[in-house]
Amino acid sequence: MKKMLVTLGTVVCGLTVAAVCMAQKDSPAGASKTTPAPTQSVTTNPASDEKAIHQIIDDVEKAYNSGDAKGLASLFTENAEMINARGDVAHGRAAIEAFFAAVFADGPSSKMTITTKSIRTIGPNLVVEDGTTMVSVSPNALPERSQYAVVYVKQEGKWQMASARDTSLISPSNVEYLQQLTWLIGDWVDESLGTRVSSKYRWSLDGNYIINEFSANFGDRLLMSGTQRIGWDPLANQIRSWVFESSGGYGEGLWSNDEDRWIIKQRNVTSSGQVGTATNVLKIIDKDRWGWQSYDRVVGGQLNPSIEQIIVVRVPPQPERAAAR
Repeated sequence: MKKMLVTLGTVVCGLTVAAVCMAQKDSPAGASKTTPAPTQSVTTNPASDEKAIHQIIDDVEKAYNSGDAKGLASLFTENAEMINARGDVAHGRAAIEAFFAAVFADGPSSKMTITTKSIRTIGPNLVVEDGTTMVSVSPNALPERSQYAVVYVKQEGKWQMASARDTSLISPSNVEYLQQLTWLIGDWVDESLGTRVSSKYRWSLDGNYIINEFSANFGDRLLMSGTQRIGWDPLANQIRSWVFESSGGYGEGLWSNDEDRWIIKQRNVTSSGQVGTATNVLKIIDKDRWGWQSYDRVVGGQLNPSIEQIIVVRVPPQPERAAAR
């Protein structure tokens, strides 16, 4: 997918010079090379100018989150330049509009949050802003963050962006990767196959894992229990889970996201030493329900029947006990 993070700007050598050159390109034509253009008024009200910069930042966020490519481009000078962390360049207002239009076509649900770190006046009518952006291409996707810097120029009393560049993408922490699975936290139950399967998902104390304590009962008889630990595998660059069953069996799975579904490639070893593989699918229905199904189930070289989707429901919180009188 042609996914381009639209996170604005980076501080690089020559950034200010480039911005000034672009600002000069935006100056009215007709001035000779030997005759200086009329000098613009020097910034005399820093507080007012900073307020104007903050307004542009708000306008950028609002236009991005409403998918308004034309509105975003209007905040740049005619000959502005924008470069993202991958090195993609858009030069000129028309190219910047086309850049944003492509982003919104690829990710119509994209949302961006801007966090400004500093705004610095570095010369007459010249300001640099530094910060970070967080872009989410869909509600269930992991947000991507980037550091940026933007150079603003003031022409004819109006502030606009002359240069916007990304420095680098910020790698998420293990905890941030697992934020995609926060919907699992809580107590769950399903009774669709004649047994009662209970699961309790909790964060580990260090926050690096989600731990699931599960059990399966037939009436009052415990059939099995176990523990599942879900974490981020930096080597595979994927979410991975490990399962340990009371019978002595164990297994692991690699998770991948497909919008509202999580696909888990599972490999288990039974207590007798047989190897089993399966593809499990968790499908989010709403905040209190998700579906689970399993197919391509092979144990000891033998193909087993698929399990059609069963519905797992959240256990409602227990009512508080009446206070002792």
